[in-house]
Amino acid sequence: MLSGIMSFIEKYIVEPFKYATSDLDKIIIGGMLLFFNSIVDSLLPSLEGSPTYGQILGVCLLIFIITLILNGVVLGYYIGVIKNTLKGLDILPDWSNIVELLTDGILYSIALLLLVLMLLIPVGLLFMFILALILVSENMSYYDPTVVVVVLIPLILLMIVLFIVLDIYESLATVNFAKKGFFGFFEIRDILKKISLEYLGIWFLYTLCNSLVSLIFKFSLQYSLYVNDWILLCLVILIVSPITFIPSVMFYRAVAKYYLEREGKIYIERNKVN
Repeated sequence: MLSGIMSFIEKYIVEPFKYATSDLDKIIIGGMLLFFNSIVDSLLPSLEGSPTYGQILGVCLLIFIITLILNGVVLGYYIGVIKNTLKGLDILPDWSNIVELLTDGILYSIALLLLVLMLLIPVGLLFMFILALILVSENMSYYDPTVVVVVLIPLILLMIVLFIVLDIYESLATVNFAKKGFFGFFEIRDILKKISLEYLGIWFLYTLCNSLVSLIFKFSLQYSLYVNDWILLCLVILIVSPITFIPSVMFYRAVAKYYLEREGKIYIERNKVN
């Protein structure tokens, strides 16, 4: 039991941390990209006065384009981490191939968006159907608010469960995407076979860690915006951005290592059956 826990910590925490901090220059670049992305996201609430609709639309469009590029590059870098791990390389990806990183990041974002829509559209249609029934029944004698609550709560719980399942699936699907390309993201059956208690442990640990870091970051960001101190805002983002980037690199390294190990076990099991 103890040896299993120590092995888990070594494989999925200690080694990924050493890997993520093996080249601080590359980590700083990633942190700076997150820094600029956070600064850009903070521009819209800072609009003073009464901006026109055209000004708001123009700023939103500019923010969307810049955010798309920055997020695309960062996501592409995470995919690069996975690719290097799958190849057995123990070095962080280089930032120089910006076109490949951006392409991978955008394609990955499209794949993720399609998957989310596949889940949300049926639930959304069900929600609209129930809402329509509620609106119709409001004008009828049998309308009961208790029934509405009883119907809506399970639907909300269903959406929460679906998002958790999606998040669990997404990480392994990302590795499959890095290995097989765009359509590898949708190999649902093969990806689900790779889920185990060990993987759920990795997912839960890093989800908890990233959630805490994100919570601290958002609280600090909101406080800086509340006091309207741009120097404090920049300092908060500058300090926290690399700290946010490192756990993400660690996570994708850990999941890719698990993916390789799990594939090996599945291959051995298949050979035994044959």
